[in-house]
Amino acid sequence: MKNQEIAKILYEIADLLEIEGVEFKPRAYRKAAQNIESLSVDIEELYKKGQLEKIPGVGKSIAEKIKEYLETGKVRKLEELREKIPVDIESLSAVEGLGPKMIKVLYEKLGVKNLDDLERVAKQRRIRRLKGFGEKLEKKILEGIEIARQRQHRFLLGFVLPEANAIMEELKPYVEKISLAGSIRRRKETIGDVDILAVSSQPEKVMDIFTSMKRVEKVLAKGITKSSVRLHGGIQVDLRIVGKESFGSALQYFTGSKEHNIEVRKIAIKLGYKLNEYGLFKGFERIAGRDEKEVYKALGMQWIPPELRENRGEVEAALNKSLPKIVEYDEVKGDLQMHTKWSDGANTIEEMVIEAKKLGHKFIAITDHVGSLKIAGGMDEEKVMEQAKEIEKLRERFDDIYIFHGIEANIMKDGSLDVSNSLLKQVDVVLASVHSAFRMEEKDDSPRNKSDRK
Repeated sequence: MKNQEIAKILYEIADLLEIEGVEFKPRAYRKAAQNIESLSVDIEELYKKGQLEKIPGVGKSIAEKIKEYLETGKVRKLEELREKIPVDIESLSAVEGLGPKMIKVLYEKLGVKNLDDLERVAKQRRIRRLKGFGEKLEKKILEGIEIARQRQHRFLLGFVLPEANAIMEELKPYVEKISLAGSIRRRKETIGDVDILAVSSQPEKVMDIFTSMKRVEKVLAKGITKSSVRLHGGIQVDLRIVGKESFGSALQYFTGSKEHNIEVRKIAIKLGYKLNEYGLFKGFERIAGRDEKEVYKALGMQWIPPELRENRGEVEAALNKSLPKIVEYDEVKGDLQMHTKWSDGANTIEEMVIEAKKLGHKFIAITDHVGSLKIAGGMDEEKVMEQAKEIEKLRERFDDIYIFHGIEANIMKDGSLDVSNSLLKQVDVVLASVHSAFRMEEKDDSPRNKSDRK
């Protein structure tokens, strides 16, 4: 799937257009990119069927650029923008607080094109001299550079998980067991690479299929028991074939985290056992290993859900049989923040209701942006009232799920909301969010503002 690649290209076009000072278009490109990266289907399939413009936010112009990339591997518009503005927008944008407009100033005034340039001018104390920057921001930029370098090689869970699940589905006919491992199984917010474990009586065939998948950009290593590939979009996936008798212990070992595994091995040592990826052993006898739950049971512990394996007290709780219960997906009964086409969302209210029903939700809250945040399509009060009428009609049609009418308001610099009190009284739910003025000084918080918020 090239969904992530194409989304990345559209994001870059949006950023470069914003640096150029182009209005409206950046938002259109970002909206299309957001919808493409969240697609559950392969964008190449939509292209073959002539359905690119059916993707929310993708009009004729953006569809042409997607078609151009799928056919040639390039987008002429992006290459032209890169020639005019030769900056590494992706890495610079990863530095906290740096947006396209600031990157433009840094490029034009200091010649900053990448993180190395940025680090150099920050250490030379040249950023603080620029209008609108200052010493405090310069220090924050310098602190954020190393974090940005680390983030360059990580991907959001929501983007990686569908790819990983699709790979496992492709391999399932040829394996006896298969599971995700590593940070993706622990459901970390960001993923460095994807680990998959499998049991198979035909490992060579499995590796042939794995390394020749359409979504593979490059084969990094290929063997009978382990292979690594890089997918289109940059995600690395490692596949290991393990023995049936060791699958459980290998799953426990490769799921991690490292700190969790150290604590579990300490328990094993205290009991006179040896625990590794091949099993739990008493001398040369394998006590457990075929199933992950039996490994924990043999150590006198409750099975610990992967999401909890971070060495934050879960080992002690498992020994005391007092682990907290994780909320399962089917136990979630509603969603209290949803954006629709009324502001910066990709779907209609009706589409959101239908999908929520499929998830088993009993209630949802539509909370589109209102007020001054025009970049997110903030609605005025007249539009909010129009939306209220639509929601009322949908309530009559869908009586098995309740639709709350809400808004997301912007918290202004003085602490007030950018909507009237009369509007606040007319909706069911109000979300208040800070969208600007993130770098206020303490002195900016005036006595008037403090008293207003008591």
